[in-house]
Amino acid sequence: MKRRLKKIILTFACFSPLLMFCQENFVRNTNVSVLDQSNNILSKPWVGGFNHTQFSEVDLNLDGRNDLFVFDRAGNKISTFINSGIFNSISYQFSPQYKDSFPALHDWVLFRDYNCDGKMDIFTYSSGGAAVYKNISSTKLEFELTTNLIYSDFLPDDTLNNPINLYISSVDIPAIDDIDNDGDLDIITFSILGTYAEYHKNMSKEVYGTCDSLNFKLSNKCWGYFSENLSNNSVTLNDTCSGNILNPQRLQLFNEALIEEQMGYKKHSGSTLFTIDLDSNGSKELVLGDISFNNLTVLINGDTSINQIKSSIVSQDMSFPANTISTTAVDIDIFPTCFYIDVNNDNVKDLIVTNNCFSGCENTKSVWLYLNNGSNNNPQFVFQQDNFLQNEMIEVGERAFPVFFDYDDDGLKDIVISNYGIYDKSTALLYKSSLHLYKNVGTITQPAFKLIDTDFAGLSGLNLDLVGNKPVLGIYPTFGDLTGDGAEDMIIGDYFGNLHYFVNTAGVGNPAVFVLNQPKYASIDVGNYAAPQLVDLNRDGKLDLVIGKENGYFSYYQNSGTITTPSFIKITDSLGMANTKHPMIFKGNSVPSVVDDNGSYVLFAGSASGNIFKFTNIDGNLNGTFTRADTNFLLINEGINSAFTISELNNDNHFEMVLGNQSGGVSFFDGAEAVISVQELENNISMKVYPNPASTVLNIEISQNELKNTTAEIFDCLGKSVMKVGLNRSYTQLPINNIRSGIYILKINNNQTSTTLKWIKQ
Repeated sequence: MKRRLKKIILTFACFSPLLMFCQENFVRNTNVSVLDQSNNILSKPWVGGFNHTQFSEVDLNLDGRNDLFVFDRAGNKISTFINSGIFNSISYQFSPQYKDSFPALHDWVLFRDYNCDGKMDIFTYSSGGAAVYKNISSTKLEFELTTNLIYSDFLPDDTLNNPINLYISSVDIPAIDDIDNDGDLDIITFSILGTYAEYHKNMSKEVYGTCDSLNFKLSNKCWGYFSENLSNNSVTLNDTCSGNILNPQRLQLFNEALIEEQMGYKKHSGSTLFTIDLDSNGSKELVLGDISFNNLTVLINGDTSINQIKSSIVSQDMSFPANTISTTAVDIDIFPTCFYIDVNNDNVKDLIVTNNCFSGCENTKSVWLYLNNGSNNNPQFVFQQDNFLQNEMIEVGERAFPVFFDYDDDGLKDIVISNYGIYDKSTALLYKSSLHLYKNVGTITQPAFKLIDTDFAGLSGLNLDLVGNKPVLGIYPTFGDLTGDGAEDMIIGDYFGNLHYFVNTAGVGNPAVFVLNQPKYASIDVGNYAAPQLVDLNRDGKLDLVIGKENGYFSYYQNSGTITTPSFIKITDSLGMANTKHPMIFKGNSVPSVVDDNGSYVLFAGSASGNIFKFTNIDGNLNGTFTRADTNFLLINEGINSAFTISELNNDNHFEMVLGNQSGGVSFFDGAEAVISVQELENNISMKVYPNPASTVLNIEISQNELKNTTAEIFDCLGKSVMKVGLNRSYTQLPINNIRSGIYILKINNNQTSTTLKWIKQ
């Protein structure tokens, strides 16, 4: 009978009684409880933060209901949320498993159904324009590239088709909407040279009779006949827009001849565009945000023609959306932009306003929510909050650097999260950098965390910059006992590349009290962005310093002092020649996490790219070159500028990991059993393997009639083969003295069938 191959997945734990790091696997956990300072349970603590976000609707789980897609341009980070669909209720559940269904996206992302199939497609920035991905989901969420660039006929007055790239800036947010109400999607975007809004009409309905194509022509170089002003977020109305195409679509104004003048083009700096019908007359108003201002200006469209071919802006209001009802006008630092989605499941779209900057602007209260008490085409917006979803997660501003530290010495690891800073325009630096302390209020088997302090140790007010006599930004802590009293002290790195030493004066068994002992500690300066870790790297019983930095290398300072009086001497600025710089990224921003892997050190490292790097071959090789074992460990990437901490939290003999990113939040990962895939036949080999556990010799007994071409192979917890031998006797002894302690897989194969089992090396 013909035998069928089948695939089995074997899972096994890789650890030793000494709790060495050998699991090599982490699984996201969104269910670890976190409380705020008022003991309210955060519903979405481990989202990973929001800074400068863009919101869209898309059906993620294909249940016929639109869910929530959030794109953070601060690191091109994707967050996905399933909508429970409860009527008149905001009920989203963080569901990160869907984010890997999307292609690589950057700068801006808008979901629109361009082919009228009821599925939301992707419009996103691509090389000075826009790419489109079609939603081809059937049994799973899936997208395929439709076009790398949208083209438009920029010379519609001749008889030729002259398609060239439809320019859309990476900084702008374009308006993608059915402007003329003919059923296909048009585009309004600012010109590459000036302050005019170009209207690119989609000719799909006119040419093909359907809406499923992207066939654009320039229908007006100056849609609405306005031009941006440079001094504020207002516009100049009734601009004649010299050099326009023939017969542009516009409303003819009685005073046109009086205002006609030649306008020189000005380079466009950055704007966001959002179209909406505010007065139910069929024409689209335009809401304008500007890169330099905090407000939104709504431009009222006077077009009342049936097919919307006479667009002209007749008035403006710089306090949107306060004009629709007595509500709060947008005032967000800086560069606001709008998104129109049904947030509370009442079948009416609501307004979300965010900022469209990259850095140097609001980062903890940067998602404003207005619920719509009117209709889609006659909205009445009512302000709800300025931190939509952000108030339900761990959010520390820009860049999150988590570190496990038992601050109250109760045996449970707490989390200290530092940051580059929380935006504060009242300060000269525009940011305040601080330590956020989350106490572990759970148990030895079930961690849970509560926010205790948003400025632990009062660092935001300490003038650690001795030259400028002001606080520093980009702080990063590490903890260890440097005085020999049993209480862990603290060293802080900063964005200047300096270190600052704090002594814990509380004593053993008490909550830590840190007192500044020495700013610019030991005159250590590693360049920019010092990310230190205290670790006994040379295993001499004293804590050394490994310091990550902007260039992606690691500095190594050896402790040549004593356990009570440390003295750090620089050994190298390129430890092991390990580097985390991605070839396409200027900075490395290395963040070290040295862990003990079954008696051998492994250097895991965060990076500017967001990838986690892994380096081995460290012990006994501190003057040599480490082995770069992985540049994207487990494919975990939560956004740029990754930083993480690893420790055992729940007494399950696995390490846990908390990972921070540019968006100022953190993600939680449980240590998990490694997964190895092996191929096996239905009819297995009969054998005996003993003892199990084994320390020096592994005995294998196998049936004589199954010995032909038989091999025995041992795999470690990474799936790496560590031994392979041929078997030519029914009884074989495998010497395993040189194999390290841990859990392994033994596979017996005779080219016709195979069998596998788990065994432990003591």
